[in-house]
Amino acid sequence: MTFNFHAPVGQVIAGDQTVTGDNIGTQNNYYGIDDPNTQQLANELVEILQGIVPQISDPTSEAGKEIITAAAMEEIENKPTLKDRLVAALTAGAFEAIKKIAKNDFVEVFLTAFKAGLEAKPKK
Repeated sequence: MTFNFHAPVGQVIAGDQTVTGDNIGTQNNYYGIDDPNTQQLANELVEILQGIVPQISDPTSEAGKEIITAAAMEEIENKPTLKDRLVAALTAGAFEAIKKIAKNDFVEVFLTAFKAGLEAKPKK
């Protein structure tokens, strides 16, 4: 059995069978900024952060970002549905779309911390 890795992209076929027509079995998942669930999640995060940021004296400092992130984490822990949706978004690869929709620096900082927190937790 040989593999032709020089064939056009999407046409690399293992074995001696040829697939004709559409690329059968090809699956592309795209979580874009047009997804209403992603937009709603981004808006909820922005609302939470807009409630926290004004309370911090220097929100752009490292200490301020840590305080904002901790406060947002605490608020999300109290909203299990929102937390579950964030976990699902991370699993689905939608964090980049959320960052683009939110257009808020604190959302990016929070999502990075949230992802790190999930990855640090031991698997059940």
